[in-house]
Amino acid sequence: MDCPQLSSKCPRHSATSDDNCDLDYISNLHDDILIQILDKLPMEEAVDTSLLSKRWKDIWRYKKKVELGYQWVQRTGKKVLPSLFKIFRALREQNIHSISVSLRYDLSMLTEIQSLIAYASVKNVEELYIDFNDRNDRRSRWRRRYISVLIPECELSQCSSLVKLSLKSLQLETLPPRFEALRELFLERVKLAEDSLENITNNCPSLALLSLTNCNPNADLKVIIGANSNLRCLVIREELSEVQKMTELCIRATNVKAIEFALALPRKAYQIEGTLVCSEATFRLNQMHRSRQAMRVTSLGINGKFTKNFLGLLRTLRAAEVLTLSSWCIQVLSIEVVKLQQPPIFEVRHLILETGLIRWEFRGIAYMLLGCYKLENLLIVMGAPAELKFEYMENVKYYGITMSFGKILQDLTIVEFRNYSGNYQTWDGDDFNEIQFFAGFEFGSLLVWNLKTYATGLKKLVFTTGKKRFETSQFEGFGDLFSFTHLDYCQLPCVYRSAEYRGYHR
Repeated sequence: MDCPQLSSKCPRHSATSDDNCDLDYISNLHDDILIQILDKLPMEEAVDTSLLSKRWKDIWRYKKKVELGYQWVQRTGKKVLPSLFKIFRALREQNIHSISVSLRYDLSMLTEIQSLIAYASVKNVEELYIDFNDRNDRRSRWRRRYISVLIPECELSQCSSLVKLSLKSLQLETLPPRFEALRELFLERVKLAEDSLENITNNCPSLALLSLTNCNPNADLKVIIGANSNLRCLVIREELSEVQKMTELCIRATNVKAIEFALALPRKAYQIEGTLVCSEATFRLNQMHRSRQAMRVTSLGINGKFTKNFLGLLRTLRAAEVLTLSSWCIQVLSIEVVKLQQPPIFEVRHLILETGLIRWEFRGIAYMLLGCYKLENLLIVMGAPAELKFEYMENVKYYGITMSFGKILQDLTIVEFRNYSGNYQTWDGDDFNEIQFFAGFEFGSLLVWNLKTYATGLKKLVFTTGKKRFETSQFEGFGDLFSFTHLDYCQLPCVYRSAEYRGYHR
């Protein structure tokens, strides 16, 4: 890390200024390392280090990261923006890597905000984070408010160095065509007009990642990406508690190569217009299980709300070559198996499943494996399953014949299981124990058995923990099924039953 030399008033060692200097190992570290340490501290704590000794007096002035928010107000009693500009003057005029400010909603701050953005442009700031309505500010009760911010083009440097911009709680029409280097844009709780995102993506030629979190929470959201945009990744993050249920989301993003839906799908409808040539799709809907209406299984049958949004998007994106599904999504697919809905034909070659490997996820896993005829790589990321209630369905007995499927997993060559949370994280040499690896994941061995049985071209099994990795091309000793008494019900082609099954026989 390049760093300007410290002032002669701040000597590298200060043996005479500290009675405990022999124990002060941190102060003896190189300047670059000390500045890296200070960059990980809030600004108010970094400034406090100036009181430690002469050695530390001026080191904080060389911080590359400046972060101010409500904690600064609590500690100093001073306002954020005036303090920020004083800090800029004290930072020895060197370039700053990132600036992060969290502000209390105040219409009078617009002029200072424009000056801040202009400063970031001139001083080669690479990352800028601004929250215009800080939820952590407890001086008054927080409520949703959006300040309208206009970024004046005339005050920006022609060649801005800004590569990452994060804006929260504002009303934004567009960004001026001056952010030539901007690669990542994060918008959270932002009100956008129908053509805002189209204008932004057209004005930012280097933009590769656009992340939208709870944007337009009370209105429809149109995500239109400019036809000439180079955007490659689009992330939609929405919470059940933040976004109104009667709103809709529409996406038109022809050139986007990767799309991710995270947290939840709370809106009434999700629509993808036109042709989306997307090679990677991700569904991490870990918040959906918190809604009682998302999916319920009762003695009267299966009721679902929001599940149609996920299933519709999944079918629309079935041409993606890389697909990631979280636990809730897998359990929704298990319900599709219960309803005798066959999977569509997926073009997926690399499948990532984040699963608890429990009974009610095995059918959803089978759904995907039966539908992915071109699958080459399978990654199972093991973790806690979604907290859905299936007590009634757990007592169901299954009758009938199996459905007919064509070739299954003929192209699958590599399967990896990752378990970062289990107790079994390491082993001696090649003395790997499959039973201990799958402890707490009851259907792990069953899945291994199915994979080695039906994936005739399988070349490698990989087991990864947080500390170690085990690979094998010898599968004979894996997939022990001594605990499964009804193996005919547990084979991949047998998870579907005939119409007789619809009666929920006990």
